[in-house]
Amino acid sequence: MLRKFLLILLLVPMHAWAVYSCNVTVSNVLVYQDGSVNVFHSGRNDFTVICNLATERNQVAPATCAMWTGMLLAIKKKGGTATFYFNGDGSCATMGTYSSAPTPVYVGDGSW
Repeated sequence: MLRKFLLILLLVPMHAWAVYSCNVTVSNVLVYQDGSVNVFHSGRNDFTVICNLATERNQVAPATCAMWTGMLLAIKKKGGTATFYFNGDGSCATMGTYSSAPTPVYVGDGSW
């Protein structure tokens, strides 16, 4: 059984496990008329849309987006650090911008 499991692991591409996170300061949090939440952070030095308050975006529900937005505003206000965690290949400095940005798996307060 163990041998079969190890064989399966070898057949799964390594990039399937690729992840990265960004520990950043947040300069701006913009909420657009359509509900998009656009964040300017030090990891990209540009705006990245993370979610939408009106409709689900890449499996992120509006309620989750509202919590992320509130957390990011609080982090910005106290001058703290936010953590964005992403699945897939990439880096904070090279991720897409605006609506081409990847959707985070989670957003956290990295100030702890």
